[in-house]
Amino acid sequence: MKRVFYFIISLCCIAWIGIYVVSPVFAYFYYKNQFMEQTAECSLAMDETWYIEQLESNTLNQTAKVHLLACHEYDKTRKIMLAMRVPESVLGYLGLEAIELHQRSIEPLIEQHRFRER
Repeated sequence: MKRVFYFIISLCCIAWIGIYVVSPVFAYFYYKNQFMEQTAECSLAMDETWYIEQLESNTLNQTAKVHLLACHEYDKTRKIMLAMRVPESVLGYLGLEAIELHQRSIEPLIEQHRFRER
């Protein structure tokens, strides 16, 4: 009877370690690069969409909406990582790191505001 009890306790410990330690670590390393790329793409898509909306062009608005599909992929990867118990704080840090690594120059943003003729 004691052996059965110890066996059940051992299985519970192994399951707990698998769920709360192995799964998050695996998900972090498996999805890290993909998540960071998708974060940067989504951030870029949101920035570009905002600028396009300021121009009030129907053609460009349709393009912007298609470009925002990058955010859908980002959300799916984020949900998978959360389901595998990667902490929200770790995902937040990865997102900030991705945006820092994939920063764009300010030049393309200000170029559209320069006078071309007077």
